[in-house]
Amino acid sequence: MSVAAPLVLREGDRSRLEALTRAPSIRAGIALRSRIVLLAADGLPDAEIARRTGTSRPTVVDWRARYDAGGIAALQDMSRSGRPPEIDEI
Repeated sequence: MSVAAPLVLREGDRSRLEALTRAPSIRAGIALRSRIVLLAADGLPDAEIARRTGTSRPTVVDWRARYDAGGIAALQDMSRSGRPPEIDEI
């Protein structure tokens, strides 16, 4: 089994990603994705990142690729199709 090369972070992204993992007001998904990217940049194998973060290896591979293609902005949720939820006033 081959090991992926360490992910190369864009200039200034390490400190921003570290801040995202610690920010109390950030959504848990963004913090998890930031942690995955940081571990990938540290050179850990995808299987080890998946074990440490409680995700699957394909999830790690996907988030590595998303960051590589679009930087930190790509770690945000993509818009979803469908009707937006409605909240009834009681």
